Amino acid sequence: MPTGTRPIVRLAALVAGLLLLAVGAVLGAYAGHGLRSASATVDGVPVETVRPAGGGSGRPAVVVAHGFAGSGRLMRPFADTLARRGYVVALPDLAGHAANTRPLTGQDEVDRDLAAVIRYVRALPDVDSERVVLVGHSMGAAAVARAGSRDQRIAATVAISLGDSAAVSSPAPRRLLLLVGGLEPAGIRSATEAAATGGSRLVRVPLAEHVGVLYADRTHHETARWLDDAVGHRPERRVIAAKQRVAAGGLILAGLLLLAAALLSRRSRATAVVLPAREAMRWIAVAVALAPLAGLAGGALLSATLRATVCGYLIGYLGGAGVLLAVAAAVAHRRARIRLPSWRGLAAAAAFAVAGVAMVVLPIHAGLTSAVPYGPHRWLVALLALATAVLLASAHALAGPPWSVGVLAAVLVPVPVAAAVGLAPGFLALVAPLITGLLAVHLVVAGLAWRSGTPWWRTVPAGALMIALPVATALPIA
Repeated sequence: MPTGTRPIVRLAALVAGLLLLAVGAVLGAYAGHGLRSASATVDGVPVETVRPAGGGSGRPAVVVAHGFAGSGRLMRPFADTLARRGYVVALPDLAGHAANTRPLTGQDEVDRDLAAVIRYVRALPDVDSERVVLVGHSMGAAAVARAGSRDQRIAATVAISLGDSAAVSSPAPRRLLLLVGGLEPAGIRSATEAAATGGSRLVRVPLAEHVGVLYADRTHHETARWLDDAVGHRPERRVIAAKQRVAAGGLILAGLLLLAAALLSRRSRATAVVLPAREAMRWIAVAVALAPLAGLAGGALLSATLRATVCGYLIGYLGGAGVLLAVAAAVAHRRARIRLPSWRGLAAAAAFAVAGVAMVVLPIHAGLTSAVPYGPHRWLVALLALATAVLLASAHALAGPPWSVGVLAAVLVPVPVAAAVGLAPGFLALVAPLITGLLAVHLVVAGLAWRSGTPWWRTVPAGALMIALPVATALPIA
């Protein structure tokens, strides 16, 4: 790029970033317009209740149950849609998730929490206790199906991405609607289809995967129409608000990325890309081959040790693979001189970490799910951040940017493969896109920093926290 045009491009990126941030913030704030929400704790279960701001009595009510690694906040778009139509909507954090620090020991804990919230909703003064309905996703879909079977007072049940057809028992829930994304794993699609009975309705939502199905307009249309018919409700407003919050989060993320590009490009200068030495190349090849094995061993050990099976596996895998890469880096560069960082360098790394955390936490919390760790989740964040930092630092030390990006890819690709063949918790196959996205955001920002002359080690704390905080906060205590 010609030198004279760089200031213009930087200014354009800065203005566009600020504009996207402003639009995203306004869109996110407006998502709750016309609604009133209140928080309560019911038998140890944190619950957010959303209702129309105008008040009223005898309203139908919906209890919305999230899935594994979800939260009440993840399901908030259903409250935006249904509360505007006149429902009272309850969004619980189920056992082990978000603000609910009770461990998830099995489906009994989920069923107990859901039953407590149903009792609470029925007792609300503005709710018609005979017009209570349920909506659930994934793990929550199985929970609402079981609840609808046990409690025939439940007027209707909507199960989205049901992974356990056995959850629909006899007697079947009244007015059961089953929804499944067309791009979901085959096991979930087949389980949802197998649960369809004579009195139920099955809807396949095209071009939707396991999380995207929650934000599909078709999902919200089908759910709202099914519940309206079941309880004889005439919608106050025919509103579908499936994408408003996630769109706000996306705009905030795009704005922050543009701001980062504008600020980091101020120091941009040509950086020579140097291939690793021949001896280092040999060690890189050996390390890339062996690191996944060390990761598998570490994952198996910590998943059985920590009180968080999926997160424990991730900590063990990343830490084990990172340690092996670190050993390879130490041998390959044994003649290299190590310089201790200055206080100024440490301060720069800390500032970069704070900015990196804001770059992922703000859009995720605004548009997707809870990004605030509670209770034992804080320890999981710390441990996963440490393991991620070891992996990032070791990969960069071994191969150096940008070649270290290839090393990271080679080490991380086996994770979803191991989940698919049973060598790792199966849920890792579903959470892999989230980890990939977070890593990609970090590497984009880190690449801009490297291009500006920032040493790679200053970007490591930011990358570790950008990945660890959302992931460890979402994965349940179990």
